[in-house]
Amino acid sequence: MVRQFTFLAGDRRPTGDDGRSVRYSHWRRYNTFYGLAFTTALATVLLLAEINGWRVAGDIFILANMFPASVALIVQLVAAFFGLLHIAVICKLINFALRIRLMRVNVSLDVLRTWVDMTIPRVDWDLPLRFFFPVLFVVFLSLVPGALWAGSMTPSVSTTMGNGMLLIPSYEDVSMIREYPLMIGSSGPSLRTQKGFFTYSVGQQQSGQLLASAAQASSSGLEPHVHRKPDNTQFSYRGRSYGVGAPVGLLDQGILSDKQVAAYVYQEQGYLTNVTCTYNTTSDFTLSGPVNEWIYAASGNLPDSADGPEYSNYIGHDGKAIVAIGVAFSQRSPRRYLAIAAGSAYSFLNSTQCEFEFTPTLFNITVDTGDLTIGVKPAGPMRDMNPQRNITRTVVRQFELLSNDMTNLYVSLLGEAINSSIAAYKLTRASASRDPIPEGEATLAGLTNSITAMVDDMLVSYASAQLMVGRMFTKQPASVYVYALQFGQPGYIYAVFALNALVLFAVAFEAVRTVGWARLGRFNYLDPRDLIVAASRGGRDIAAAADQVVEHQDRGAKERAKRVWLLAEEDHGNGGLMVGFRGDEGGHVGIVVTEGQRQRVFGADEKSGGIGMGIGDEERGPLTPGVSKQRKIGIFGAEA
Repeated sequence: MVRQFTFLAGDRRPTGDDGRSVRYSHWRRYNTFYGLAFTTALATVLLLAEINGWRVAGDIFILANMFPASVALIVQLVAAFFGLLHIAVICKLINFALRIRLMRVNVSLDVLRTWVDMTIPRVDWDLPLRFFFPVLFVVFLSLVPGALWAGSMTPSVSTTMGNGMLLIPSYEDVSMIREYPLMIGSSGPSLRTQKGFFTYSVGQQQSGQLLASAAQASSSGLEPHVHRKPDNTQFSYRGRSYGVGAPVGLLDQGILSDKQVAAYVYQEQGYLTNVTCTYNTTSDFTLSGPVNEWIYAASGNLPDSADGPEYSNYIGHDGKAIVAIGVAFSQRSPRRYLAIAAGSAYSFLNSTQCEFEFTPTLFNITVDTGDLTIGVKPAGPMRDMNPQRNITRTVVRQFELLSNDMTNLYVSLLGEAINSSIAAYKLTRASASRDPIPEGEATLAGLTNSITAMVDDMLVSYASAQLMVGRMFTKQPASVYVYALQFGQPGYIYAVFALNALVLFAVAFEAVRTVGWARLGRFNYLDPRDLIVAASRGGRDIAAAADQVVEHQDRGAKERAKRVWLLAEEDHGNGGLMVGFRGDEGGHVGIVVTEGQRQRVFGADEKSGGIGMGIGDEERGPLTPGVSKQRKIGIFGAEA
């Protein structure tokens, strides 16, 4: 005998010769819910990855960059699968709940269609509107889990932190950082490589780079000034360099050899230089002459002069184009000042004086290998790396050498560079404020910016010389940021975890509420086999009632034709037919016409012939007029 499965929950007996069905096995009833083990595991991993900042680098990152379309396809497939697991569990909960309810309520065929559409889920465009919109809402919600999973798993480019090592300049030996005579053949040690020209005669042999820095010192925009590092490494500073960052691109090959490095951060000691420029109308440093043909003297005492006044010669056609800078020459002087004496062509610079303050500082240096920029920020004061101040005294002294070397018969290149800085400062102030800026204020601001920029570049040049020429360096650890894959966005990850927790809670709640679905029968309205078998047990009453409903609807076809329907024509079928699900003496489920429907169809005196008795039409009473009058049934049916 063929085994049947349409039995009530309380009458599931062991299989015998009568074909009765065995009880549900544990796996058959709960197998769908075990899919939550996979969703819970993945949702938890994604959440932990977000909280702990886990990233995927190496070959997987390279592969994802090489085949982005394939990665997107895989993500969509996996997201659809895990979304399907969630939807399967939700649909199973709906199915179980409605199957239990089906045994104690009467439903119309439209309600039964609605239950089927909500449990699959799918859109049935022919449903009455009061059922169509809830189904449409459920179908729309069924798309949400897959979308959330896609958002929580889609990889994006991020970074992960590792460790690296580079070499920074050492100042234990500064014997080569000194002033070299301004004479041919007397320059300091130097080295030219593909990465640039490195020398200890910074004021003489790197004058072009210093003048460029002086001219561009005053940014003409609101963003931080970006200027090239004084070598051929192609790196640039964003903002001030503060005289540090020399190892970048020179002795950091151990870090840059990894093409997936996005950035690295390290600390380096240096000097935080503060320059203050003012007008000193009583300055003793002045121009005089000519003392010889085309020779003019710049002489006088500075605030930090020792062992006598300063003196140097400048050439000029008539002295108007000279910009002379005086710096104390004595080794005993702290060399904290410079004074400017200028001819009439650069009279705005005459009698200006700048004071230097060098503060030993530890700097945080961030190197972006993507756009080749270096950012420097002071971290805090530290002990002086060069207590004798050989470095700072030599740096200040370079200004005297530079001004002398950059003056010719008709123009001062240093004066022109400072003038460009002043003009840029004026433009910047004009864009920020409509108030006119005094010439003196603009001159001092532009001069301060130029002197500061040149000091920073000189310190970088000496640090580079220590690395490349003197080979004096020490190891320094760095925090390296490597390009990696980040799976999903935080919002989607939290949403998926919350959705999974909500589904778990719903399963637990339903299991407790229904005592493990103890009242769940074997009849499943989604299975056409169960529907056909149950309908056959109900006899021919359903068919007769359906015929009567359709017949009455056909009579009013003309009136219905005048109506306008939103999504489809009015259903001329039997969607309003009320049926119930009952068990016979053996527990077999049958679909029967409800008592109220029977009275409307067969008349009040008609007696039911029972379930599955197969009473023919000739045994029925006359069909009652108006039987197709339907009462509207809610989406959850009507109580029996």
